[in-house]
Amino acid sequence: MKKNIIKLLIILFIIIILSIILITFLNKKVVPIYMSYSKGVMKRVVTTVINKTVSDIEIGNDLFIIKETNTTEMASYDPIVLNKIISSISNNVYDNLKKIEDMDKNSFNKFNIDQNIFYIPTGIIFDSVMLNNIGPKIPVKLELIDSINSSIETKVTEYGINNSLIEVSVKVIATIRTILPISSDDMEVQVIVPIAVKIIQGNIPEYYFGGVNKKSS
Repeated sequence: MKKNIIKLLIILFIIIILSIILITFLNKKVVPIYMSYSKGVMKRVVTTVINKTVSDIEIGNDLFIIKETNTTEMASYDPIVLNKIISSISNNVYDNLKKIEDMDKNSFNKFNIDQNIFYIPTGIIFDSVMLNNIGPKIPVKLELIDSINSSIETKVTEYGINNSLIEVSVKVIATIRTILPISSDDMEVQVIVPIAVKIIQGNIPEYYFGGVNKKSS
């Protein structure tokens, strides 16, 4: 009887040791591979949503204010119009990402996102296309963990003779959490999307632009 108990304890001890070794191996070797792959997928999803959301927002010609003098042109943007654009972008991006987080099927169709990308093939650890689909798939979840931060960036370049090209872009920053069954990690995704272009004509153009930051409510 005592021998059987001793054997049982030895077997249990071996199982515990093997379990610890397996968990350590998974944490050091396997989990980082799955997390890196998952974060890359989630970054593509967020970038797609931001690009599509910004491109769907109409930007009118009233964004720019042009003041002319005898020798110069001064360009600025209307702060009221700009704030409306920034607010709209921030809030729409936030709402759309929350819908993706909630696995809304209509949003998947709208942004042409395949729902299957939220299930990572276990075979990716073999680094082989032929073995990618081997084994069960691991679910991965996207979670938006902060408000959306949007700001305006401008770029002025020479265009022709005494003309300048003003390019206005919006930089959208989203902080997300990639969640696997046994691990999670946060990352910041930054996307810059052009929203307006303006050609300034004149002998000696002058420009005035300032940055604006806006967070969704």
